[in-house]
Amino acid sequence: MHKTDFHPLAANGADYPRAVVSLLAQPTWRAWRGPTSGAPSSVFIGQGESFTHSRYALGEAMRRAGVGAGGVVLLPSFHCRAIVEPVLFLGGEPQFYAVTSELRPDYAALLKLLQGEVKPIAMVLTHYFGFSNGAKEAHRFCEEHGIVLIEDCAHALYGGDDGHLFGSVGSYAVASLWKFLPVRDGAVLLDNSGRQQPRVAETRTVAAELKAAVGLIERGIRQRDIPGALPSLDVKALTAEAHRIADCGCSLMAENGLKEFNPAHANLSAWKVSQRLAATAAHGRVAQRRRAHYRRWLDAVHELPGVQPLFPMLPEQVVPYAFPLLVDTEGLVFHVLKLAGLSMWRWEDMAVTDCPIARDYRLRLLQLPCHQELNEQQMAWMINAVQKLVSAVLS
Repeated sequence: MHKTDFHPLAANGADYPRAVVSLLAQPTWRAWRGPTSGAPSSVFIGQGESFTHSRYALGEAMRRAGVGAGGVVLLPSFHCRAIVEPVLFLGGEPQFYAVTSELRPDYAALLKLLQGEVKPIAMVLTHYFGFSNGAKEAHRFCEEHGIVLIEDCAHALYGGDDGHLFGSVGSYAVASLWKFLPVRDGAVLLDNSGRQQPRVAETRTVAAELKAAVGLIERGIRQRDIPGALPSLDVKALTAEAHRIADCGCSLMAENGLKEFNPAHANLSAWKVSQRLAATAAHGRVAQRRRAHYRRWLDAVHELPGVQPLFPMLPEQVVPYAFPLLVDTEGLVFHVLKLAGLSMWRWEDMAVTDCPIARDYRLRLLQLPCHQELNEQQMAWMINAVQKLVSAVLS
């Protein structure tokens, strides 16, 4: 069996201060108070089977598709490692297909992969950052070649494209609740295959569930919208430190195998409080505020040198998960923003592939927060930081 190698982390967390703004929505009282009209459409809210995280829902989808020892699964070359580890857990073999600069599947490259000795069982299609990735085209491709399509909607809880909702085209679809809503955990598996495949879901004790509910309430109290001082920006000092970190590099080793997938949690359902709160959240408010924050980011970076939003347009049905921004190859923008206290992610430890876009975007594509619980003070501070610091390091 082909060995799957992962890139090492390219940054050491100890080099940066703690982020001052959360990348994900934290619980507030407003999260369940908002417009009842205008809620975005979703096939996942209140439906499907519950898991703690989408990696486990994805593993179950692959198992139902027939993936086992030696089974080949087609995965996008640009990815979070959480979509790779379920394949490894099942004993399968990931094969990575190339993607375009818009992160669309490269179907010419996919056809070449089909010429191998082992026929792929399933293909995972990821809707990145809440934007459509052409599920109908992927469905036609999979149907023509006898492959099971799995929609990865971890970034696309709401909305759709081309007359269909995300998660309604593939034989299976998975989504993540906690990436969009201020809940403790939660993922959903939709089985659209039409075949009855029962699962024995694991749950927690009543005492543990009550403790989790109390903990979430306490977090909500701590997150009250009380204005607080955000750090000032010493542009010169931050820029100098960013150059120092870039020059030193990072000596962390690659971690292969299962890093994020815990086999003991493979069939565990989400906390009951997470499921309940996800069903009753103010979904209209979620969509409106995420879209508004995304548009503010677009305006903020429009004239900045050396950076480019991955998706410069916001289609009507899209509810974005994050704001993806392409920056410099040297990593100076990443370092200086992290040093300032901005919260962001990038997929550093993805699997090693020969896709040039994945290699390029691995360190260049930053994910900035645009969630619904950001307040005006936080948005203004982040925008000011990005504008000043990007201009400083790339001038």
